[in-house]
Amino acid sequence: MTMFDLSHPIYPGMPIYPGDPQVEFDSALTIPADGAEVTGLHFGTHTGTHLDAPSHSIPNGQTVDQLDVALLHGSATVLQLRHEAAAEQPIGRDNLAQIPNQLPNIVCIVTGWDQYFHTPQRERHPYIEVGLAELLWQRGARVLGVDTLSPDPTAEAADTFPVHQFWLGSGGIIVENLRNLTKLPLQVQMSILPLSLQGLDGSPIRAIAWAP
Repeated sequence: MTMFDLSHPIYPGMPIYPGDPQVEFDSALTIPADGAEVTGLHFGTHTGTHLDAPSHSIPNGQTVDQLDVALLHGSATVLQLRHEAAAEQPIGRDNLAQIPNQLPNIVCIVTGWDQYFHTPQRERHPYIEVGLAELLWQRGARVLGVDTLSPDPTAEAADTFPVHQFWLGSGGIIVENLRNLTKLPLQVQMSILPLSLQGLDGSPIRAIAWAP
């Protein structure tokens, strides 16, 4: 079995979505002084590789602790682009190499933009057309994963989020900032479980995939 780590490490000073809290680690206890090492953590619910619960964008939407975790573990379809993704360009159904007629709960769109995660180019990522999101939903997907900061545009302080509104408004889940999707085959098994953060809108995840 081949395992793939799909999560970016979390560390102080790491890239964040514009306006999100910075990542800070503070030593609370040390082995020399206290006999145990404990670290205080400060970062946003949408730090690094993370998921968006419906309450991220939808008033009274489900929070992280209310999600059906069965949706976040199991078969996944990984959709590659026909051609290399271009900065700030939309991705529609015609840009994908193939879309099966029936999709599992988890579907991921591969742009390869995780290679820019540590550069300013990360904010100029391609984005998903809402029509493609609607098609993926119609074919059975309930968890939408991307290897970009967002399935919607980020650059120039974008203030409209049509894919978020559609997907989260339909009760789905969005996963952002995945990495290594370019290494995956069309069909894999995936686990993208969040922390059970009561009443909150998102959570960092340790995302992994494996293929027999």
